[in-house]
Amino acid sequence: MRTRFRHQPTPKDLTTIAQGLRAFVFAANKHPGGASSMTEAITALYFSGAATLAETTPVRDRLIYSKGHAAASWYAALWTLGAMPGMTWQDAADFGQVGHRVPRMPVRGSVPGMEMSTGSLGQGLSFGAGRALADRRDGLSTRTFVVLGDGECTEGQVWEAAQTASRLGLQNLVALVDANGSGSVIKLDRTQWAQKFTASGWRAVDVDGHDIDAITRELLTETDRPTAIILDTVKGRGLDAEVEGSNSLSAEVEERHLPDWDTGTLIDAALAVVDRHHPHAAQARTSAGGRRAATPAVRPSRAKLLSGIAGHPKGAEVVAKKALGGDLAQELAGLPMLWMAPDAIRNSGLLPRMDKTGSWHWDTPSADVLQCAIAEQDAASLAAGAASAGLWPVLCSMEGFYWRMLDQIRQSIAYPQLPVLLVGTSGGLGDLLGPMVQSDGCLMALGAIPGLEMFEAADINTAKLLAVEALASNRPAYLRLPHEAVPVRHTLPELASRPTNAGAWTLTEDTDPDIVLVAAGALREQALATAERLHAHGYTARVVEVFSTTRFARLDADQRAQFLPPGVRAVSIHNAPSRVLGSLLGDGGMAIGVDTYGIAGSPQSALYEAAGLTTDALTDRILKELACPPRTSVCPSSTRARSWSGRTGSTTTPSTSTMVCSPASPASSATSWTGSTAPTW
Repeated sequence: MRTRFRHQPTPKDLTTIAQGLRAFVFAANKHPGGASSMTEAITALYFSGAATLAETTPVRDRLIYSKGHAAASWYAALWTLGAMPGMTWQDAADFGQVGHRVPRMPVRGSVPGMEMSTGSLGQGLSFGAGRALADRRDGLSTRTFVVLGDGECTEGQVWEAAQTASRLGLQNLVALVDANGSGSVIKLDRTQWAQKFTASGWRAVDVDGHDIDAITRELLTETDRPTAIILDTVKGRGLDAEVEGSNSLSAEVEERHLPDWDTGTLIDAALAVVDRHHPHAAQARTSAGGRRAATPAVRPSRAKLLSGIAGHPKGAEVVAKKALGGDLAQELAGLPMLWMAPDAIRNSGLLPRMDKTGSWHWDTPSADVLQCAIAEQDAASLAAGAASAGLWPVLCSMEGFYWRMLDQIRQSIAYPQLPVLLVGTSGGLGDLLGPMVQSDGCLMALGAIPGLEMFEAADINTAKLLAVEALASNRPAYLRLPHEAVPVRHTLPELASRPTNAGAWTLTEDTDPDIVLVAAGALREQALATAERLHAHGYTARVVEVFSTTRFARLDADQRAQFLPPGVRAVSIHNAPSRVLGSLLGDGGMAIGVDTYGIAGSPQSALYEAAGLTTDALTDRILKELACPPRTSVCPSSTRARSWSGRTGSTTTPSTSTMVCSPASPASSATSWTGSTAPTW
């Protein structure tokens, strides 16, 4: 049995606090059903002395409130402790309104103590596991508590996380399940949850969720496994008898069903108890500063990180997906890194490092490699939780598998701007496993997530530079690696000396080019070879390598003109959907890419031929484009607009202003115009 901490209110004190919190919940009247059912558990967590959540020290227990839609009772506890300085209880209860500093659903950093942005259900337990893992790695004795709704526990990611926490031995992780029997409006069996957590390797117990003393005893119980406390609660506890326990209390409640309480008196009584045991709370509630949020960890500079990394020589051909993770993990071993791969440790290059240090487990807290199960959603949110505690997670997965974690990346990583580096391997064309691992439009989907910096490397040295660029930025980023081996064209010091703010480099300079070829990743080589072919036909071509579409998209007109001179035709070449680079070209640009599903198999050369991305096919297309007058002119021989189909192209009459070809076969590529009107002969 754990020892209680120094704040030990009497049972009467705790009941007084719970009454004040519940009065706040009903005054706010925002999802009061699920918020009221958690009131006693929140009281036990913050005020019973069984946890250090109410302490002001930087090292203390943490709470992840995963069922964020019903957070009013938690907000009430945070307010009493001074996390919302300068607010009266009436101000605090008005949370969620436009302009209010406290959101309707928790947002990381908006209030001290809000560790995670929640509301997208199912992700909190994974995040909490990452937080618990990071604390264990730092040798801390703190615990991470995660509040889950029973409706939320029907999400599959919860059980991915439950298995992960058990496998890693996270005995400092405690889940509290609000088993009020209602998942929005669907009825749920309260008796099932303990069995499920037990089957997943947890210590699981059922308790009366409105018995503060019973909850406190379970919080004080020590174990060598993660713990699940199943709270048997009544949804809307304290509401009018007509609706208390109703299965439909998932929004506001009509005023006639709210109890006729003297809210101010109940809250004042609760504050008197809180302030007696937590003298800092009263001052914090009225001060300008209040409780401070944790200061983010300071990372080494880009230059310092690069100083410890060895580059590959020019001409070397390395499959980056097999080498980047292993090389960087070895060279950055002294940093608080966490290298992760959902059951693909070989494909990420991390196997030698894992063999040397062991995969992370409770008994090996210093290991910097974590082999995740086939549970990509859990891995993404777990990485976010680890990042919130100061670790530097690098998550490696095949690009096609990032489809499975788009919401986790959006909600757990990108929105709160947690510094997780996501590495996508097998980007582009080709894999023996076939269409099941094809990335197809995944790069485009990732690029649509606000706040996620996008990088794409052509070779191993560029991959190392961009990985360091992302790590030093202290922001979330995605790094796409090629599927094939690409020759190294520049040493790492040469690359490091180049400016990277624009997100692109000019590879072949010409002050007055006839055409600009824009490429990314492995298609850099085809672009360079195509430029040489065009030169043999009397045309000059500038080749631009885009290594960050997000940075390039932020350029103003003058900056963009340094790469894409006005009036010069531009063609993008990419083994991703044509719009990824095509959207950067502006009016009149031609985007060549892969807009179909199912291009996979072997040999890879045949795939590039089928997709029309060989040097011969690209040269032929571009020569035809250059032979055509500018699109503002009309050729005397035809008034039909042109689109491309397959490798040879065909002419069709356009039905829309922007033209995208219809593939000639399932494995054909697409060439689309990105201008506002269709080009004409």
